[in-house]
Amino acid sequence: MPGLITDFLISLDDRFFYFVNWLHGDIRQYNIEDPKNPVLTGQIWVGGLLQKGSPYKAVGEDGNTYQFDVPQIKVCNQNIIFWSVLTKV
Repeated sequence: MPGLITDFLISLDDRFFYFVNWLHGDIRQYNIEDPKNPVLTGQIWVGGLLQKGSPYKAVGEDGNTYQFDVPQIKVCNQNIIFWSVLTKV
């Protein structure tokens, strides 16, 4: 299943490129200090078609299939706690 990039942004210091992959349900951060060789430095899953219980699954380079739990957000003593779980299926 191809991704669908809906939003993208370059940081104010021109070091990072961010984009939202809407169908897959992830947000990615790439280091673009060397524009010819971008490096994936962060990725967070926020739902999308690959969430747990969906008929769609991600296939890793190792051949295993994965789905992702919908992230949980909790406010505790003025701190925001955000977590998501990768589940092997």
